[in-house]
Amino acid sequence: MMGMNEEGSLTGNVGFLLGKLGQVASNRFAERLAAIGLRPRHCWLLESLRAAPTNQLDLARRLDVAPSVVVDMVDELERLEAVRRVRDTRDRRRQYVELTATGRTLLGRAARVGRDLDVELLAELSARQRTALRDALGVIAAANGLPTG
Repeated sequence: MMGMNEEGSLTGNVGFLLGKLGQVASNRFAERLAAIGLRPRHCWLLESLRAAPTNQLDLARRLDVAPSVVVDMVDELERLEAVRRVRDTRDRRRQYVELTATGRTLLGRAARVGRDLDVELLAELSARQRTALRDALGVIAAANGLPTG
């Protein structure tokens, strides 16, 4: 049967295991981010702004969410003073969203939360296994259009 290993159990299926591990990791990450006032979806938006300000429509495309979801996230992050909206000087109808110094600090704190969680999740693996897993996941992520690195 498709999606099952030889024994007929889903627990040997990579997609199933990644999904379940993803839930565990996401829940732990969300719990820890709450302590600094962030949610996982905020991190994706903040990371997307790291290099340069971006307009809200491009953010929605990059994050693969509806523009209204980006508006809500930006509103939430503005309340934290992590981002600010700036009018496009060439087209006053367009707004850019840029990362603030507070946003950069929060993004750094979120990255530390992620690194700490990695240590916990990968504790049972050797250094070689951790490297192999990160490399393999990077290849899979890139093949599916996700950012890596």
